[in-house]
Amino acid sequence: MANWVSRALADIETQTESVSGVAALRAAMMQDGVIAQAEARTLIAIHRAGKRPSGEAGWADLFVEAMTDYYALTREVPHYREDELTPNWCHAIKRTLDALTFDALPDVPAEPTYNERLAALGVTEADAQVLIDAFAADGMVLDATELRVLTALFARANVYPANLRNFAWRAVQASVLADNTIQAHEVSLIRAIVIGPASLAGIAVDRVEADLLCALDQAVSDAQKDPSWANLFAQGIGNHLLFAGGTPGRLDADERTWLNEKLSHGPTAATKALEAFLAAEISSNA
Repeated sequence: MANWVSRALADIETQTESVSGVAALRAAMMQDGVIAQAEARTLIAIHRAGKRPSGEAGWADLFVEAMTDYYALTREVPHYREDELTPNWCHAIKRTLDALTFDALPDVPAEPTYNERLAALGVTEADAQVLIDAFAADGMVLDATELRVLTALFARANVYPANLRNFAWRAVQASVLADNTIQAHEVSLIRAIVIGPASLAGIAVDRVEADLLCALDQAVSDAQKDPSWANLFAQGIGNHLLFAGGTPGRLDADERTWLNEKLSHGPTAATKALEAFLAAEISSNA
C-alpha cells in the first residue's frame, strides 16, 4: 500500500496550482500522527531531489517536524514486564534448589532484556545513513533546514547511531570553517550534541568533544563568534574538567596539564569565561 506521502503527492498533482502542497502533506501526516520508515524516506528523497511541493514557504517546518518525529519521537519505549519489576521469589528458590540438587540449572529460554528491546526500536545506522547521504549529496556545508533537522534530533533523541553523531560533528565543523564564523544556530547544534539527552557523557562532556570545542574556539576570532558561544564553551569544558574524570569537583594534574596546553594559544572571550566558571565551581565545592 502506498504511504501517505505518496498518496498526498498524487492528490496534489491532480489539483490546481492554488492548492498548497505543504498543507496537503501536513494534513495527510496528521491522519495517524506517525511517520513510518517508508514515509520518512519519501520525504528525504523529495528534499534530496529539490522538488518541494507548492507552498514551499512551509516546507522547511514540515520537513524538520517529520524528521524529528521519525528519528527522535516515534520510537515506542518498551515497558518492563511485571516479573521484571516484581521478582518471583518462589521461582528463584525453586531454581536454586534444582541447582543444589542436580548441580545444574535447567535450561530457560532466553528473553531479550529491556535494553535489548529498546535498542531494537532505535534508529539503525543504515536508516540514519539515508539521511546522511541526502544531506551530504551536495557537500558537507549544510543548508539552514538541514542544520535545523540535526539540532532538533540531537536536542530530543535519547539514542542515535554513531554515524549520525560523527556526521553532525563534521557538518557543524564544515559550517563554521566555511565562513570562519560561529553563528547562533551552530551554537545550538553543538550544545545539543555535547549536552543533549543522548550525548556521550551527558553534561560531563567527554575528551573528544572537549578537544573539538577548543579547536573551534581557536579557529575563529572573537569578533566572528555569536555571544552565546562563550557560555557554551565555559560550561562544556568546565563540566568536562570537573565531572568527566576521577576527581569530581576539582582538577587533577592531568586535567591541569591538558587545560594549560589549550590555554597556551592565547586568551579568548570563551577561555576567560571558562576560567571564571572554574573559579566559581571549585570555590563552591571547597
